[in-house]
Order: sequence, then structure tokens, then C-alpha cells
Amino acid sequence: MKKVLSFLAVFAIAILVAVQPAAAAANSFPDVQKNNRFHDEIQYLVEKEIITGYSNGKFQPKRNVTRGEAAIMIGRMLGYDGTRRTTRFKDVTIQNGASGYISDAAVHGIITGYRDGTFRPNEHISRGDMAIILARAFKIETGTIREFKDVGERMTAYISIRNIAGDFITTGYPDGTFRPAGKVTREQFSAFMARGLSAEYKQRTVKTDGYSLDMTKKYVFNSPKGDIRMEYKKTTGQFGDLTYEGFFWVIEDPSYGKIEYIQQEETDEKLIQSFPFSEYYTDLKFPIKVGKTWYNGPASTDIVKITGVNKTVKTPYKTFTNAVEVSERGFKKYYVKGVGFVKSVDSAGKMVQELKSIQ
Repeated sequence: MKKVLSFLAVFAIAILVAVQPAAAAANSFPDVQKNNRFHDEIQYLVEKEIITGYSNGKFQPKRNVTRGEAAIMIGRMLGYDGTRRTTRFKDVTIQNGASGYISDAAVHGIITGYRDGTFRPNEHISRGDMAIILARAFKIETGTIREFKDVGERMTAYISIRNIAGDFITTGYPDGTFRPAGKVTREQFSAFMARGLSAEYKQRTVKTDGYSLDMTKKYVFNSPKGDIRMEYKKTTGQFGDLTYEGFFWVIEDPSYGKIEYIQQEETDEKLIQSFPFSEYYTDLKFPIKVGKTWYNGPASTDIVKITGVNKTVKTPYKTFTNAVEVSERGFKKYYVKGVGFVKSVDSAGKMVQELKSIQ
């Protein structure tokens, strides 16, 4: 049934930092080959001058990230001044190569120190702490339906982990864990940052044979009142009294005469569509099986049911022969694996929306 996502304030946590390697990397590294899972993400950040290599020309992708390296990379991304300076932390002096970025990140609330006034600059960053600083740096507050077996509500990083999961920055491990105490390698950190910045790298975290829309594509749907255009991009939206900047599906629908914003998320259990800072609705439940039902509201009439598989559906874009048919209140919607939503009709069989083009 219809549910409300939890959007809680991000908790403060002690953040540790250390010194970033001084040498800039070239466009490629001898220890980051094309077959490296995160090759493209690393090069993306190199081109943006967010991450560098070491003086020997290597990147050392398996090396754990220190808190100083994390502060520098986040600071570069946010355009902070890296000039060395004194800081509020007694163990981060002007001699520390990361001091400028640490100072600015602390001023802007991205990172904090410990109660004893230290920053502990040479320790490695954990996955939980990484989630906190990334959620703050990217200003992510929209949550997720995804749950991790080893992440509980009492954990300091709980909300931040859920936020970056909902923003396609992390997916966790195949066993359903997040491993918040685990360390973060340089290649992993590069992937997380690239996903925070680019829809292309977010898309790489989702199943290629799923039913969600492709975040790198633009969609146009026919409707009786004109074309509906959908694009996933970073934008600034108004949500009630909130003005929020982030990645959303931006919908231009002539039926409403205004811009709408939605989010879509797919797990092993379901495909949902959500309105940021509001309700979410379940579009599909897995595994796909005719007769499967669920509720998208409190009323008995809010029942949703899978009423067909391998249905043939004609749209201006193409004719599909493998559509899943979902019925709700007399309306029928059609979803295709690897494509997403393609068509809907009303109780009289008249078209409500249909896929016109994918660019």
C-alpha cells in the first residue's frame, strides 16, 4: 500500500582526515587498466581534476582512502580553496597538506572532528563515514526503500547510508549488507563520487534487464493533451515549502501545465515511483507472476494486480511482445523488461500515455 519514506536529518559524526598525494595523474595509469571495473569513473574524476595519482605515476586503486584524501577530493569537487591554513583541529596544522580543504569542509558542515578537538588525519575512512560526508556534500535527503541487513536505525550513519543508496551512489554487497565499518579503496571512492555527479554512472548501478527507466535517456510519451517529456537530471525543484537541488526525473506534462518531479527505484522485491519527500507507489512486484496483487492505498479499490505477461503492445516507438500488464481501477499499464513503462489505457481501452521516442 501507499507508504511514506523517512527523511530524517543527517547526524553529526567525527570525521578523520589525512594528506592527499601531491602529484597530479595523467589521463591514464599503468595500474588502472581498461578491464578495471571502475576505470571510467576514475578517469572521469581525473578529467575534472578531483582526483590525482601518485608521484610514481600510479593510482594505486586498491589502497585505502585516508580522511585527508577524502577531504581533498570532496573539497575539489565543491570548489573549496585548498590553500594551507590553520584549522580548528589541534592535530591539523598549517603544515598539513590537506589543512585548507579540511578547514573549509568543517566550516561548511561536511565533516566534523572528535570531542577531544582532534581530527585524526591519518586514519582510513570507513564506509559509514564515507556515506555521511557524501550525503552532506551532495545534499541528499530523499531516502530509499532499500534495506541493509547490517545497518540499523540506531547507527549514526543510518540515514546517510539510506540517502546515498536512494541516489544510486551505492548498492551494498550481494549478500544484502553494506559493511559500514569496512574500509574504502581509492577506486571505490572514485566510483561513489562519480555516481554522485553523473547520471551515466548512477545508471551503471542498476540491472540492465530491469523495468526501471534508463537514467541516461530522454523519453517522450504521447497523451491526448500533447507530448509528455521525461528526463533524469540534476535540477532545482520546489516541493511544498522545500527548495531542493538534486537528481530527479523531470516531467513536462501538458495535462498539468507545470513541471513535476519523481524518483524511481527498483530492488529485487519491487519497482516503485515516488514523489520526493512524500509517498511512493509500487508499480511492480517481483517475481512477475499473473495474479500477483498489492495495494497502493488504504481503500479496497486501491488494489493492483498483474493481469498478463508477454502481452503484445503497440506504441509509436515500437511494438513490444513481452509486456507485463498491470491493472488498477480499470486502468491498465504496460512495462517491458529493459525499457520500462511503455503504455497505459483507461477502462474503455483508450490511450492515456504511450511511448513515442527514446533519445
